[in-house]
Amino acid sequence: MAAVGEITMYLVPFFVIDADLAARETRVMNLMQAQDGIPPGNYGLIESYCPDPACDCRRVMLNIYEEHAPDRAVASIGYGFDRDEPDAGPYLDPLNPQASYAPALLRLVEDVVLSDPLYVARLERHYTLVKYAASNPQHPAYSKLQDVLAEDLSLIHI
Repeated sequence: MAAVGEITMYLVPFFVIDADLAARETRVMNLMQAQDGIPPGNYGLIESYCPDPACDCRRVMLNIYEEHAPDRAVASIGYGFDRDEPDAGPYLDPLNPQASYAPALLRLVEDVVLSDPLYVARLERHYTLVKYAASNPQHPAYSKLQDVLAEDLSLIHI
């Protein structure tokens, strides 16, 4: 979740916005053997973004799923694009459950994935696409995002 003023917004996976692009551009880490307590396996970094077009949080949540246990994320890593901001990340999101080896995944993601400027630029481009989809009624994902926003607002008790 992302805090927006007093409203709590749920994040939307990027594949909701553009499933084809997400399929082509989702980063996967393949560990052939255990590393720092991380079991061997294929780990997909599923990007989620705030769908509120009025919010300019400039962040992504990377939820990491292991191929053989796709029903729950093993780590949720927050990352802000504005590196000078406090809490820019990367950090393990305290609102989500984390596997015992999530701190090792965080280090791996920071050292290998987020150190790639082309990948970070891709994340920023995806962020821009989400904000565009959320503000453009002609975009195919617009109505889905409006449903998410309406559901979020219905959870607020004034």
